[in-house]
This record gives sequence, structure tokens and C-alpha cells, in this order.
Amino acid sequence: MIVSLYSTKGGCGKSTLAVCLAAYWSRTKKTALLDADPQASLSVCRPEVLRVPVFADTSKDVGKTIAKLAGEYERVVIDTAGYRRRKNVEALAHSDFVLIPCKPSPFDLREAMEAVELLREIAGDKGSKGRKGTQPRYAVVLTMAQRTAVSAQIREELEHSGVPFMSAQIGQRVAFVETPSIGFPPEGSVAALEIELLAKELKRRIKT
Repeated sequence: MIVSLYSTKGGCGKSTLAVCLAAYWSRTKKTALLDADPQASLSVCRPEVLRVPVFADTSKDVGKTIAKLAGEYERVVIDTAGYRRRKNVEALAHSDFVLIPCKPSPFDLREAMEAVELLREIAGDKGSKGRKGTQPRYAVVLTMAQRTAVSAQIREELEHSGVPFMSAQIGQRVAFVETPSIGFPPEGSVAALEIELLAKELKRRIKT
């Protein structure tokens, strides 16, 4: 299973989600993290607490790296660059599923819709097909969400637009800010439960 995190909006929790999902899956599956972002956000994570091998490739041959990792690991999580670039298209086209993190605000929703447009372009480009000859599924996931009218409004707008979005959402929690230092959120915490629910929903969506 190859899952990419993609958004052109900074500060939406893209790298944090990549780390948390990889850390969660690594408990039961052989898992790797691929940093395809030139900003190298994953390099700040402490290896002794993350306990997931991190690879880096921002080259035009990133598709080959993804294919190689997919042959060696059961789960591959890719943190893509936070802007539109050809190498992102290559990574997304090789993914089984693309998560588009989106904070509950009109500005972030607009950026998420641009990400959706890119994925639709990939779906219409036969030359962009990945390792299995199929196009990746995708969905928006709300991050830093709270029980506010704005969050409810954003979910409603996503539903009306017909854009797929995850039922699971990620709250605004200190544990996620501390991820580079502590790794996966503390056992039994709400943050850990949110990642577990998201990972399980991803598995169901990829299978169906």
C-alpha cells in the first residue's frame, strides 16, 4: 500500500500526518517513509523515537524509488512537496491513495480543491499511470479541526461539491505538534485514536 500526503497549503499538517500514519502502521507492517519534499521536513524527526526508516528522493526518478520501496515494504508513506511540481505528479501517480490535508477554513478549502484538480488531471493523463496502470484514489481529510460552525460548514461544502472526504478527522492537539520529538502520540490519547481511525478508514477505502 502506497499512501501520499499532498497539499499546496503550508501548515496543514501534511508532514505530521505522514509521520503518524507511518508510525502507526510500523507496529504491524514493514513500513517506510519517503521524503519527496525538498524542504526535507522529515529530517527533523528523531530516528530513535520514530523507528521508521526514512528515505529521501526529490529527483525526477522518484517513481523508481517508490517502486523499489513498494517491493521491499508493505506500507510506503510519501510526504510530497507543498507546491505543484512535475515530481509530485510522478509520486501521486504511483500511489494507491492520496490524502489531501485541509484545515477547516475557506482559504485552505480553496487550496484543497486545487489539489483535487491536479489529481483529476492525472486521472485524465494516460501517460501518468503508475506502477499498477491505475489512478490513485484520493480524499480530503480535515486537520486541526474543532467542533465549530466553520468546521461543520467546510464538511458540508465538501459534501455538496462531490469531492471525497474522510469521515475521520484530525483535531488540533499538542501531541501532533510534538510528533518530531515524541513520535507517535501517547497510547490511549485522543490523538492516537484519531490516527488509528484514519488508518483503518484508509484501509477500507483502498480495499473497496
